[in-house]
Amino acid sequence: MRWKLIFLAFLVAGLLVPPAYSAEESTMERPGYLSVEAPGTVAEIVGVGSYATPVGLVLKPGNYTVRITGNVTVVARVSVVAEKATIIRVNPAGIAGAVSGEGIVLIRAIFNESANYSREKLNPPFNPFAFPGGCGSNSGYLNISNPYPMGLAVRGRDEVYITLNGTFMHIGDDDGKPCIFYVEVYSGGSERQESVRNATYLVPWARLEITSVPEGLTFYINGGHNRYIFYTPMGLYVPAIPHDVHNATAVGYYGTIRIPVIHRLDTHVVGIAENHYLIESVVKVAPNETRHINVDMEKVKSALTVEREDLRAVSLKVDSEPGNASIVVTDGVLRAFAVTPTTMFLPPGNYTVIASRGNLSAKESVVLTGSASVFLKLSPASATLNLVTYPGNATVLLNGKEVNVKNLTLSPGRYNITVKAPGYLTKSLEVILAPNESKAVEVNLEKKPAVEDQEIVISPPSSGAEDMKSGEMAETDEKDTSDDTQTLPAPSVDDVPSTSRRDSGSLWIKLALLTGVVAAVYLALRVRR
Repeated sequence: MRWKLIFLAFLVAGLLVPPAYSAEESTMERPGYLSVEAPGTVAEIVGVGSYATPVGLVLKPGNYTVRITGNVTVVARVSVVAEKATIIRVNPAGIAGAVSGEGIVLIRAIFNESANYSREKLNPPFNPFAFPGGCGSNSGYLNISNPYPMGLAVRGRDEVYITLNGTFMHIGDDDGKPCIFYVEVYSGGSERQESVRNATYLVPWARLEITSVPEGLTFYINGGHNRYIFYTPMGLYVPAIPHDVHNATAVGYYGTIRIPVIHRLDTHVVGIAENHYLIESVVKVAPNETRHINVDMEKVKSALTVEREDLRAVSLKVDSEPGNASIVVTDGVLRAFAVTPTTMFLPPGNYTVIASRGNLSAKESVVLTGSASVFLKLSPASATLNLVTYPGNATVLLNGKEVNVKNLTLSPGRYNITVKAPGYLTKSLEVILAPNESKAVEVNLEKKPAVEDQEIVISPPSSGAEDMKSGEMAETDEKDTSDDTQTLPAPSVDDVPSTSRRDSGSLWIKLALLTGVVAAVYLALRVRR
């Protein structure tokens, strides 16, 4: 009987003890590679860092957001795949040249390979102009919540109005008489209109004429959309309120209506979309004027591309004395980061390996043609960084702390530099300093776009979840939400299963196997008795 108990004890221990290779397997996990080619710009890889381009990074497989900020802002959400290079090529000037019109103060180009921004197209198409309204208008809901709640009034193809919450608005004429309404827009986009008279203030209109190449692209206004899906070419009226208006009144059915304040609203976001691409323009409007906006989507696609290529990589083992040193391996463009001891997978090439820990550091060059190893012995060393900024009085943050001098003596390693000044776009970038290196870095800030209303929100279109219930829409991405508007999410690298999650899953499998084996042995012993 004793040997049976010993056998069971060894069996339990063998199933519960993790395999000896699990830690090594974690360090040997194959990475992916992300390359951003947009010369002369700084690319922020959200959650990773900001880098002067061109730049390449060795990254854990998963979803990443790349943002290039300027008068043309580019956002690309892409997947990094193991053993493949994801290459983003951006020409901001080309994107700017693809968008034309009057009053454009800011352009944003979005590429999201997991989205389809033109998915809302209906088959057969729904015609929002089939039932034009009279003086009461045909009010469809339009999911707009920023900067203020807005709805929709349709009186015909040439009389589409974006209605603003809590305002007195003149929406068309009937029989030569003006239709003056007090408008209330509710959550979800529904609205109520009450006929009024003797209004002391009427919201002025501006007209937007939207075209594209090719025609028939999905069109959004202020990030909103609904079952009334519009396609280019498209014309509509939008509020053009040049300043705040206080204490406006009018006489309604139940008496005097008083509005304490009608907020200024003279910028709108025009969005034109096709598949993975969404081009948004912030347009400054003026009362009684017409703005023409055109997007050449073919040019946009040429100026913002994403490609994926297979990449051969070989292993590089790096260790140091003392250990637990921060490692940077770079060929001048591609960068890999780790802590010693580590094994990296890199394409063949000529690399510099920099190790740093506190005031200790070391550097070594390696020609990587096949598997190789590097050992670095750290010793005291320093480096100098000379910063030149425009404007000259800009504030400089080094790893989040303000520095007053721009000629710095530092320990070698990685540093994040943030430069900011009133009236300019803030810029951040990462700098790598090698032992005994003297590096000069010039940071030129761009002036902020002339968008005086900073509350305007640029956002991708909402999901239109309410419309899905009617069965009129095409199938949407399962990751969408039902918010009225949504900003492009910064994907988390946590989408990739971690080692701890994998080990936890393995433990549950082992426990299940253990239970089955113990039960089988127990039954076998009972039978033998």
